[in-house]
Amino acid sequence: MTRVTGIKTSRIRNFFAFQRDPLGFLVEVLHDGDLVSLRTSKRRPTFIVNSPEFVQEILAGKDEFFRKGRSSDVLRRTIGDGLLTTERAQHHRQKKYMTPAFYKERIQMYARIVEEETARIADEWTDGLPVAMHDAMMRLTLGIIARSMFATELEERKAELAEAVDVTIRRTAQTLFSPFSLPFAVPTPRHQSHKRAIQKLESMVYEAIEDAKANPGRYKDCLLGLLLDTKDEEGTPLPDKEIRDQMMTMLLAGHETTANALVWAWHLLARNPQAAELFYRELDAVYAEEELPGATVPPFELFRKLAYTQRVVQETLRLYPPAWIILREAVAEVDLLGETFPAGSSFLISPYAMHRNDRVFGDAGAFRPDRFAEESGGWPRFAYFPFGWGSRGCIGSQFAMMEATLILAGLGRRFRFVSEPGVTTEPEPLVSLRVRGGLRMIPQERGAGG
Repeated sequence: MTRVTGIKTSRIRNFFAFQRDPLGFLVEVLHDGDLVSLRTSKRRPTFIVNSPEFVQEILAGKDEFFRKGRSSDVLRRTIGDGLLTTERAQHHRQKKYMTPAFYKERIQMYARIVEEETARIADEWTDGLPVAMHDAMMRLTLGIIARSMFATELEERKAELAEAVDVTIRRTAQTLFSPFSLPFAVPTPRHQSHKRAIQKLESMVYEAIEDAKANPGRYKDCLLGLLLDTKDEEGTPLPDKEIRDQMMTMLLAGHETTANALVWAWHLLARNPQAAELFYRELDAVYAEEELPGATVPPFELFRKLAYTQRVVQETLRLYPPAWIILREAVAEVDLLGETFPAGSSFLISPYAMHRNDRVFGDAGAFRPDRFAEESGGWPRFAYFPFGWGSRGCIGSQFAMMEATLILAGLGRRFRFVSEPGVTTEPEPLVSLRVRGGLRMIPQERGAGG
């Protein structure tokens, strides 16, 4: 018996439904079958994946049969041939030399930077004065990624560079989800603004590369220093263009996603008082230990103690995974669990939709961090995958978990965040999942145990 179900609605209706509300459309067909055919064409069919077993096959078991396809082609306009966009042998080579930047001992060093940058932004806030959370989290994570990956201080340029990142994200999303896209060389107003934003980011990147070449000692413990030390089999260093592409990849993929997840976490905590109380109670207990006479707790050890805060991050990533959709295209005919698909078949995998499956998670729409109290969670292994999986899984997933946890803890230690009255939130599916229109919240200073 086939596990492929043809969608019941027309191609025209499906197209406009996806354009209008892609998240709603993907959730709508969640229970229509393990694989839902959009009946686009026989030669290049498109399917929505709703089954953990098929996720496992596509992302891990038979990932050599797939490429990222159009999503990489569009992202390449901004980040070039970096780890996020390359395929096969080139991707494998790049992942091999990038991986050491995310070893445990490096993440332990980065944790100190997270702690320092978080304290710096907390010092800027005033009790009762509303904060634009998306802008604040973007600036915070941008500063962290610049210091940890590139040993570069951005204090005077954070706003300018954060705006440039925002422009590139919006322009990329507009192109990615448009049925028609003009070549990037065509000088439309959108293309021109996109290129100006890229130039702003590149100016910082190339300045850092030149400084690192002149002062290698300052950069030995960061990704940029690692890239400058990397050589191919013939002993040739990486070209500046390849280093640029990896730095641009980290700038866009390495901080915007975490910033969005943090905004959603603050929103969810504000809407769920019981979970918030458990969160603040843990912070008070853990930081009380740190403040004992003679106690010095390294930030990474602090992270390991924050079990409930880590579960807050995990549950936030379940409900609002930044990578809300994953695209794959078959490069050759492939058999998946007894079903055969021709080369050119496209597969849409949505963590956002699959994480909302009540049959898997039970009360899936509720924010309940303690569902992650047990590592297995009681659900299939490939039912929860906010960082993707397989060879294309997020290389910085451990860094992101550490960063988000310590930011929540560092800010939550100082403030409670209350939503402004009358504020409504809805997700905006761009390259990653944002709160549409941003989110303004009111920080309230916490006293002892407050």
